[in-house]
Amino acid sequence: MALLTALAGLLVFSHRLAAPSPWRDEAVTVAVVRRSAAQIADLVREVDLVHAPYYFLAHALLGRDADVVDVRRISVVAAALTAAALCGTARRAVLASPGGVGPGAARLAGLTAALVWVATPFASRYAQEARPYALAALLVTVSTYCLLRRWWAAYALTLLLLTAVNSTALLVLLAHAGWTLASPGTRRRAALAAAAGLALSAPLLLAQSRQRGQVAFLQPPAPADLLGHATFALGGTAGALLAAAVAVAACVLARARRAVLLGVLWGVAWVPLLWLVSQVQPLWTTRYLVPVAPGTCLLLATVVTAGWGATRSARSARGARVLPAAGLAAGLVAGTAVAGWHMQVVFRDSAIGHGEDLRGTAELIAEGARPGDGLLFVPDGEYRYRVVTQLYPEAFAGLEDLALAEPAATSGTLVGVPREPAEVARALAGVDRVWVVGGPGELLAATPADAATVVALQGWEVVQEADRRAFSVRLVEPAATPEPVTTTPSP
Repeated sequence: MALLTALAGLLVFSHRLAAPSPWRDEAVTVAVVRRSAAQIADLVREVDLVHAPYYFLAHALLGRDADVVDVRRISVVAAALTAAALCGTARRAVLASPGGVGPGAARLAGLTAALVWVATPFASRYAQEARPYALAALLVTVSTYCLLRRWWAAYALTLLLLTAVNSTALLVLLAHAGWTLASPGTRRRAALAAAAGLALSAPLLLAQSRQRGQVAFLQPPAPADLLGHATFALGGTAGALLAAAVAVAACVLARARRAVLLGVLWGVAWVPLLWLVSQVQPLWTTRYLVPVAPGTCLLLATVVTAGWGATRSARSARGARVLPAAGLAAGLVAGTAVAGWHMQVVFRDSAIGHGEDLRGTAELIAEGARPGDGLLFVPDGEYRYRVVTQLYPEAFAGLEDLALAEPAATSGTLVGVPREPAEVARALAGVDRVWVVGGPGELLAATPADAATVVALQGWEVVQEADRRAFSVRLVEPAATPEPVTTTPSP
């Protein structure tokens, strides 16, 4: 059964995998994976240590010729394996819960949880992402499974792996603590295993904390962000309402109270907890909440299936119980699929699927560029517009990056080392046309160097302009200088 759900996941998550244009973070992944192992090590000593294991994994699997589809396949496999792991986790959780729930209901709960995960558009979105979030969801699910199976050494190791892939995923310990406290006889060993895992993780957590500047762009979330995340993660308003209805039913129908508790703490409480933490140390972003989704699926599946099975002394009673439970489970899966269908399509759209159109930006420049044209990115630096040149180098062949002093790979940085503003101004004087890439709207001067570039461009005029999602491309040339008007004095 778990194998079948994994195969279903592979089928769904692979559909139109290459269609969405990558966005900047995916481009960074591919650019880093294409570097040598030594260059990756140089980079993560200064930045992106939180993604170092993922970069090295992708580099080992794919080598220096990796493209974005290759890297996305890692997430596809991770998300499909999450379905299989969730199938076993939900079954174990229901079976271990007091309340007279039998193995039939437990198997149904596992199958339902896995299929809801596969049908959820939120899972598809990050199953097709060249970043480690699907891998984090898999490790959270495997960690929970190890806890339920009481595989203490493996459980401790999964906490270290979670820290290496996405340290915010350690918030799953809230759900693990709730399960352990409700499970007499395992509290001491579970606590020791968790402590061992955290002790192993401590040096890595300390090293990661020294690069906190990477998330400095995040802001404390507003109250509306809680509802906004629920709507986005569940495929829209209809999906959120369906989940809310099932959650209300949990208070009435669910017999597997311990499994429900696990689902609430893993699949619901984690979200407001991260929201509260982010009021002090902003960490709120949707992609950090991907590991929550398997817990939500476990909760929903438990509620609709664990109402079956109070008493099954007779064969007829079993038959009478299984059909309504199976019908509810099928309805949940079908409802999730229908409610999320629109977003499944949106997430696979070539231009808007991942929110940015780097591919379209590169194609636009490749179509109009001439050898010897200049290239500028405004704003520069950590806005990472320049990473498009690393992902699609052939589109920028023959163009001179006027503000780049040293390339990214050799400098141990994500986007390279910029030139001084005076050097940029001198470089501008040597070209006739410049492609300026940035965000839509007015040029944003995020730094003094950007401001100097904007000033240097004041003598240039836009002769061509086009927007691609989250990107703007302008072709500028020196403004024409009117010829002086001369007059001949009258005789």
